[in-house]
Amino acid sequence: MNGPDSGPVPASVSAGAAAVVKQYVDDLTLALAQIEVGSMADVLETLVLAVRENRRVLVAGNGGSSTAAVHIASDLMAASADLGGTAQAVALTENVARITAIANDHCYDEIFSRQLPAWGRPHDVLLLLSVSGRSPNLVRAAEAGRGLGMTVLSALGDPGDLVRLSDRSVVFGQADYGLTEDLHVSLGHMAVRVLGGGDACRYRAAVDG
Repeated sequence: MNGPDSGPVPASVSAGAAAVVKQYVDDLTLALAQIEVGSMADVLETLVLAVRENRRVLVAGNGGSSTAAVHIASDLMAASADLGGTAQAVALTENVARITAIANDHCYDEIFSRQLPAWGRPHDVLLLLSVSGRSPNLVRAAEAGRGLGMTVLSALGDPGDLVRLSDRSVVFGQADYGLTEDLHVSLGHMAVRVLGGGDACRYRAAVDG
C-alpha cells in the first residue's frame, strides 16, 4: 500500500521488482535443492550433540554472517533451555568493545582467534559461517580452535581454506552472499528442529523473533 504522499509505483519499477523476486526465489530453490544432505546432517548432528551434552558452542562470521551467528546462538540457547539443558551458545560477534579492541591493539584477522582461549575448551564446538570460505579471521579461528581441541564445523558458500581446517563442513555451492547467508540462518533453524526431534511447534519459543 502506498503512503499518503506517494504516487503510483512506475510500471517499470514494479515489473523489475517482480522479476527480481522470481529470480531470487528460483535461485534460493536451486540452492536448497543442491545442499548435500549427508554433509548438512553431519554438521547438524555434531552441533546438536554438543548442545544436548551441555558443551559450549561458539559461532562466528563476518558481515551478514555475523548477525546469523547471533541468531543461531540465540536459538540454540533457547532450545537447550526448553529441554532443561544448560548449554552455552555464544556468538563471537556479540561484544563490539572486545572486537574493536582486538582489531585496534592487534589486527582484524585475530578478532575471533584471540577470544577463543577464554571460551573454548576441548570437545566444545566452533561453528564458522563464511561465504568465501577463506576469510583470514575465520581461518585463524579454525586454527586456534583446533589447537584448543575443539570440534570445528563450517557452513560455506565456497570451500576455500576452511574446508581442510574443519572436522565437518557443508558447502552450499552457490557462493552468492545473499543465498549463503539465508542458508546460514536455515542451518540454525534446522538444528532447533533436530533438537526437538523434528517437532518445530514444541520449540516455538526458540524460533520466535
